[in-house]
Amino acid sequence: MDIEKVLHIVEQNNLKNIVQSISIPRHGCYNYEALLSVANFVEDRFREYGYIVEIDGFFYNGKEYKNIIATLRGINSKKEWLLIGAHYDSAMGSPGADDNASGVAVMLEVAKVIRETPVAEKIKFVAFTLEEPQAFDLKFIIGSSQFVKKFKKLGHKYKALILESVGYFSEMKGSQKLPAFTKGPDVGNFLGVVGNGKSNALLELFEQAKTFVPSLNLITHKVPMNGWLSLETRFSDHAPFWDAGFQAVMLTDTAMFRNPYYHTSQDTPEKLNFSFMTDVAKALLAAVLIKQSY
Repeated sequence: MDIEKVLHIVEQNNLKNIVQSISIPRHGCYNYEALLSVANFVEDRFREYGYIVEIDGFFYNGKEYKNIIATLRGINSKKEWLLIGAHYDSAMGSPGADDNASGVAVMLEVAKVIRETPVAEKIKFVAFTLEEPQAFDLKFIIGSSQFVKKFKKLGHKYKALILESVGYFSEMKGSQKLPAFTKGPDVGNFLGVVGNGKSNALLELFEQAKTFVPSLNLITHKVPMNGWLSLETRFSDHAPFWDAGFQAVMLTDTAMFRNPYYHTSQDTPEKLNFSFMTDVAKALLAAVLIKQSY
């Protein structure tokens, strides 16, 4: 497979249009109707790209929510999957352009581009809901926890690639902060790929993917003890996969450690760098295509 030819199909304007379309406050409690509207948008895009869309629905605090699953042959067509996921809800009071319309946009663009390759049949795309802290009880990562528990019980196995805030970029010195026990640059111009001890093989895929996207500064980072020594490394939908014993990595611009508009009303599309997001999509595609080539 000509990986470079596939990467060339990625369109920056598609990423921008998706982010602009769904960057509205869509918190699971306070913006329930808006959340449903964004869910419909995501479902429609997956169907437009030729996927079968199925719903993993559940109730939380008296309301119904849904994880959106897209595959080429249906969720019961196989038991072992490469999963590409991103959450589509936003934090309270935030339009959530970076967190996480950016991740949803990259996921959808990858789904569109990879659709015509043999690899597509092996991928399960999942748009997770209720990743953000909820009102009253402040619980979070609810949708992905529900998903992992349900499908592990059904015998499904996963290697998961989770997109979490992948649109903010800065060349300013001092723009990058770091979690405890973590070393790295102080300039926020890189994509972080975070894995646990069990996910070495996935981290290595992204090290190989670097060669296909030379304009992207990509840094892999392995955390010990499933991230419990640095809790911020667990603050997204990869954590339930780690806890269930699956390989998983999080692709991130590091969110609150870089983006000053994180979880605020100012997390809007014009703050994002869409060239950077294009490179993120290409790196993810390269990693997936490399994985399926051996």
